[in-house]
Amino acid sequence: MSQERKHQQGCREVLPGVFQIRLPLPGKKPGPVNAYLFKGVNISLLDTGTFQTTANLRAALHELQCDFADIHQVVITHGHVDHYGAANRIIRQKDSKALVGVHPADKRRIETGAEASRKTYHRFISLMGVPLGYRLGIRLMSRVFRSMAEDCRVHFALNDGDKIQLGDYTATVIATPGHSKGSVCLYLEKENVLFSGDHILGHITPNAFVMLERDEELPRRSSQAEYYASVAKIENLSPALIFPAHGPRVDDIMGIAAGYRRSFLVRQQRILAIVAAGPKTVYQIVCGVFPELGGKRIVLDVFLAVSEVYTHLQILCSDGRVRMERERNRLFFQFQPSAR
Repeated sequence: MSQERKHQQGCREVLPGVFQIRLPLPGKKPGPVNAYLFKGVNISLLDTGTFQTTANLRAALHELQCDFADIHQVVITHGHVDHYGAANRIIRQKDSKALVGVHPADKRRIETGAEASRKTYHRFISLMGVPLGYRLGIRLMSRVFRSMAEDCRVHFALNDGDKIQLGDYTATVIATPGHSKGSVCLYLEKENVLFSGDHILGHITPNAFVMLERDEELPRRSSQAEYYASVAKIENLSPALIFPAHGPRVDDIMGIAAGYRRSFLVRQQRILAIVAAGPKTVYQIVCGVFPELGGKRIVLDVFLAVSEVYTHLQILCSDGRVRMERERNRLFFQFQPSAR
């Protein structure tokens, strides 16, 4: 197919005038970032990779006969560093006319580098029962992640249902919170093609990250509940083809979504079995759910696991199957035997 023509710098034409650009990202999962250049009347870049891969992005654009100064808009699918890290370099380019768009819920994260204060994050991790050594490691990790992106001014909002011109295509903004507060997908209705960011991935189940608030110890919003409601929105659209921000394209949304839900139920049952043995902190549950972490726990893996387990516990507490209690500076979760 002509739209699958490859280029030297890791570029691939996935639709007429739409080019996938693969940008390096440390670690095996989720793998390289897929940014997308839409050429045409409104030259648009969908996601940017990290600050450290700015040169890779520029080289790929040059191969596609495009430069930072040619870009009219940078559209960010969500406020994680591997998706907006190079945006500020683009808009600071001499003669740049590029404007940056993101969902309002992730605007603060992109403009300041964090959705909540460091104190809020550290307090949350402490309540989860994470040992001091890992808490200190997570603090260091947060600084490393901050170095992967420059804070960037946001010029316009991507609200659910908005129409936006990407190159020669008209896209509808689909708000899909769960992976982040402001995660969005871009849907080309005429072509029945979706650009999914990290909301739909074919090779792994996306994380529904804990959604912390600026000055509150615990999140008000339930990431898992919002994520699966967002998955249902995409199932209802039933796109024929999905281009994600990591991994290969997806052409079976129903099968992928069913796999996500199976994994969700397996994880819930595992957590229930662990708390049935007695009250546990989130970190203690993590050690039971993810025994493969063993004694070589990588700080990032610990944070991801804590986030995942806590967001599952939010659902289980809401359903009445688990109850939460607080003892001093720790939260404990226990099986609720009278639950349905």
